[in-house]
Amino acid sequence: MKNLQRALLHAFRYKWSIIGSFLCSVLVAACWGANLGAVYPFMEVVLKNHTLAEWAQEQLASSDQRIKDLEHQIDELNAAAADSGSDATRQQQKKIASCQAEIESQQRAIAATQKLIPYIERYAPNDPYQTLVWIVAALLLATFLRGVFLVASMVMIARVGQRTILDLQNDVFRNVMSMESRELGVQGTGDLISRIRGETNSIGIAITNLFGKTLREPLKMIACLAGAALINWRLLLFSLLVSPVAIYLMLVLAKSTKRANRKALEESAKLLNRLYQALTYSRVVKAFTMENHERSRFQLVAKEVYGRAMKISWYGALARVNNELLGVSIIGLAVIAGGYLVIHQEKFLFGVQLANTPMSFGEIITFFAFLCGVADPLRKMSDVYGTLQAGMVAADRVYPLIDQVPAIQNPANAAAIPEGPLSIEFNNVWFGYDQQRMILQGVSFEVPAGRTLAIIGPNGCGKSSLINLVPRFFDPASGSIRINGVDLRDVNYKQLRRRVGYVTQMTMLFSDTIENNIRYGTLSASETDILAAARKAHADEFIRDLPDGYQTDIGEHGEKLSGGQRQRISLARAILKNPDILLLDEATSQIDPHSESLIHETLKEFIRGRTTIMITHRLSTLELADRILVMKEGQVVDCGTHRELMARCAIYRQLRESELRDAA
Repeated sequence: MKNLQRALLHAFRYKWSIIGSFLCSVLVAACWGANLGAVYPFMEVVLKNHTLAEWAQEQLASSDQRIKDLEHQIDELNAAAADSGSDATRQQQKKIASCQAEIESQQRAIAATQKLIPYIERYAPNDPYQTLVWIVAALLLATFLRGVFLVASMVMIARVGQRTILDLQNDVFRNVMSMESRELGVQGTGDLISRIRGETNSIGIAITNLFGKTLREPLKMIACLAGAALINWRLLLFSLLVSPVAIYLMLVLAKSTKRANRKALEESAKLLNRLYQALTYSRVVKAFTMENHERSRFQLVAKEVYGRAMKISWYGALARVNNELLGVSIIGLAVIAGGYLVIHQEKFLFGVQLANTPMSFGEIITFFAFLCGVADPLRKMSDVYGTLQAGMVAADRVYPLIDQVPAIQNPANAAAIPEGPLSIEFNNVWFGYDQQRMILQGVSFEVPAGRTLAIIGPNGCGKSSLINLVPRFFDPASGSIRINGVDLRDVNYKQLRRRVGYVTQMTMLFSDTIENNIRYGTLSASETDILAAARKAHADEFIRDLPDGYQTDIGEHGEKLSGGQRQRISLARAILKNPDILLLDEATSQIDPHSESLIHETLKEFIRGRTTIMITHRLSTLELADRILVMKEGQVVDCGTHRELMARCAIYRQLRESELRDAA
């Protein structure tokens, strides 16, 4: 509930919409009560073939006569007590007090009626049928106004809910974009998508219901209960005796519904994860003919989601039955007690006073109408409990993402990064995605400003992990990485990343046009700059052969392009950025030999004066490097020029010989 309360406080940013909706809800409730209250004049005036003026005069005469009867009854009770020669008994005193109370009630009714008579005589119709027409017209007007206020209330609350959803989605996405990759992968992509889209939507629905239906329907109930209380508050209290039991059952169901919603959201997130992975790696699934296996796994999770949904539906149905039983029980008690009072013209039931004066037929029917008016909001409220419980669970899943502090943080007083070429120094760096297993173990080396370092080593030795530390995608477990002598943890990581170009073997392209993919990261670039970068990456020729040229949409993950074409687009993006530090991770591994030789000529010119770290096994690419770093099992084995390493490093010789055999 605590996190849902935070969402509610967030929603109060739009307080004027909430206030406007509340006022409209009050007016809806007033019109609802007025519609039900129209039963009284219909029963007491129209059906008795009276006008309102005749009814008022009849009420005065009836009250006067009743007062006289009560005064006579009091006199008789006092006379009986005098004849017996003793004070009145307790029973007689109780009857006298009851008569006096009823006299006061009749006097108040006379005073109120006398105030109304001048207005009734002046404005009310003097024909019973015209009175009926007036009542119907008043009902239509009240219904129309109720509709207007209801629409206004729902629209304003919908705005609050949707704006809150939008704000929460932005907050979650903003924080998620600041997290490390390993932080994002803890629960899975499907889980994150579920939280950003599904759970925030559940919170918005809960807020809309809380400020809408949960507020509006109780106000309608209050209006009906107030109308019933005006007629006979004692009978109303008697009718509500069954409420505590129903409320207790409702609270029990609410707890069960919350637990079921929590499990349902977790299972739904698993379903999204399974769906996302199956679709993302659909080629692998097909290549290994694992379609049936994936269907089975999907069906298993989907069945769990179905089971949770059915349990929530079961609890929701029980809540509705509970509310309907409550409404019927209230009306049933009222019918039993009220019917006895009217039929026998009594004020007491089982010795308990339930009325100041004997109730008329019109009063009891109107009383029943108000209680029936309570039943409709109760029925509608039965759907709210499950929604609120779902909102609570969703808030408990969303706010931890908003509250989570990203592992990569900017220092309070960030050091400035100098302009121009930048040197890179690794000093005894240890790093691992799992603290129990270090991938890099005491790595130390230096890349002077404007020089190029190539990294070579067996698969899994930590090469990619090493260069991922340079733009501070991760921080080392111990040791330090310095740029021009400044520890990376002391600089603003966004400023650092603006100075870094990054091209990987696993190309990362967006479902957008080629032009926008090249421009990504350098949004201010002109078309001329984009064309120049594409030519340097030797991508311009194949781009122009595409149907829409630079405006061609390349599809999800660039699926409409070949692997080599995707790499050239990524390289063009890095070239356009014009970085001071360039990181290349097998950046030309999927490019054909002819294009690769052309790109190497471009890179040879482009990396001049830039600090470059490249991971490669290609002999031609190694020729671009000033020095070559050899790694094995997370450690630096040797570092030097090609000639030096061939002379003294057995691992380097083995890697070169293996490369030569593959090339042959």
